[in-house]
Formats: sequence, structure tokens, C-alpha cells
Amino acid sequence: MTKKIKLVATDMDGTFLDAQGNFDRKRLEAVLERFQDKQILFVAASGRSHGSLSSLFSHFKHQMAFVSENGGMVQYQGRTLFESFMDPNQYREIYQKVLENPYNQGHELLFSGERQSYVLKETPRDYVDFIRHYYPDVQIIDDLEAIDDRIMKVTTNFPAEHIFQGEAWLNDQLPYIHAVTTGFASIDVILRGVNKGQALKKLCQELGLSPDEVLVFGDNLNDFEMMTFAGTAIAPANARSQIKEIADLVIADHSQESVMAYMEELVR
Repeated sequence: MTKKIKLVATDMDGTFLDAQGNFDRKRLEAVLERFQDKQILFVAASGRSHGSLSSLFSHFKHQMAFVSENGGMVQYQGRTLFESFMDPNQYREIYQKVLENPYNQGHELLFSGERQSYVLKETPRDYVDFIRHYYPDVQIIDDLEAIDDRIMKVTTNFPAEHIFQGEAWLNDQLPYIHAVTTGFASIDVILRGVNKGQALKKLCQELGLSPDEVLVFGDNLNDFEMMTFAGTAIAPANARSQIKEIADLVIADHSQESVMAYMEELVR
């Protein structure tokens, strides 16, 4: 690789993390030591909350930056460089539109806030158990009026076979939002203009870096903007076809820890 890389950002689920949602901490520790020597910043860029990412990388959080909530928050060295919040009327309307959506499958919604995440009491138990894997601080509430927090994002599930129709319907109904597929049954609803690409742009502006100095890994449509922003974009073999089409390189499946292996080669 002839480009001088100064920032490496990676999506988490389906990209950096293995099939069980884990990573090899000893390998990452060694990589980050080499990154430090070469003045390369490592960035976790995810739809997960900042709290979830901070917990996941608890041993490394002072050596890296975080793009959480699909670009809704950017944190570096303990400082918040950017954050985006919905007006309460907006997330209430989003809630109603999700329920009205002809492809909706019930009350499978989560409201991701600055301090905690929230689900309504009618939310199915299996969805609560599922979503706690990504948002461990979930609070069950009686109604949306009980939220005393600033909400960044609404997450919901649709049947996998109708995910694109459900996404398109929401985007057509609510012009101020951007509904984007994050997994094969999951959609994140964020404010229009908020995405991982814009978040990386703000981080690069803070650091004085150009897109050519950025390398990113991603697998799903919520990674599209950061893949097109970066000078180098890499997708694992399990990525959606739309992401592989815009990638500069396709590497092995995420279950083979291919992102870690690539980063090791980058600084070998």
C-alpha cells in the first residue's frame, strides 16, 4: 500500500467482531502498540451506543476514538467532538410511523439515549434480550413521557425479507430522518445528515487528516458513507453486495478475524 494511513476505522458487528461478537484482546493490544509507533489512530465506528463501545474496549479506550450511534456521537480522548439529538416530538413521531409501517412486526423498538437506552413495557421479551447484547443499559418504561434523556437514535427490527421495503417506507414518510439497514433484520433511524462518513469527516477535521489518509472496514449499508469518504475501503467476504461493490478490496469473512489480520499486516 502506497498511501500513508493515519486513521483506521472499523465497523463492529459483522466486520471487526467475530461470529460470537468477540475479538482477540492480545492481538489488538499488539496492533495498537504498533499503531502508536506509526502514529495511526484506531477508531471503532458502530451503530452501538458509546457506552457499549466503551465497555467493549475498556482496556483500550484511551488509545482510540469512538464513532457511536451510526455517527450520532464522536468521542476522542475523553472529549465529545460531535453529538446529534432528536427533538422529543421527532422520536414520538418516529415511534408512531414504525407502528404504522406496513412491514412492521410489532413493538420491537429501542430508543438510544445519551445516558441509557429505553424500551416500552409492551416490547417482546425476546427482543429485549436480543437488544441487550448491543445496549446493556436498557431500561423498561411505561411510555415515552418517562424518558428524561436526550435521544440520538431509534432502532427497530423488520422481517429480513422486507427490510428494504420497511426502510424505504420510513424514509418516504419522514423527510427529516434517515432509516438505514444495519443488519439483516435491523434498521436504525437517525436524523438526516448523520452517518459514519460525516462523523469521520469531523474527526479528520479535528486531527488535520485528509480522506486519503483514512482506511475503513465495513459490511453493511450503514457503512456506505464512511466507505465512500475514506481513501481506502475494505469489506469482509460476508458484506452486503452493495458494500463489496464500492470496496477497494474484499478480504476473508469476519468470522476469520480478517480485519485484525489485515491491520497486523498493515504495520508489520
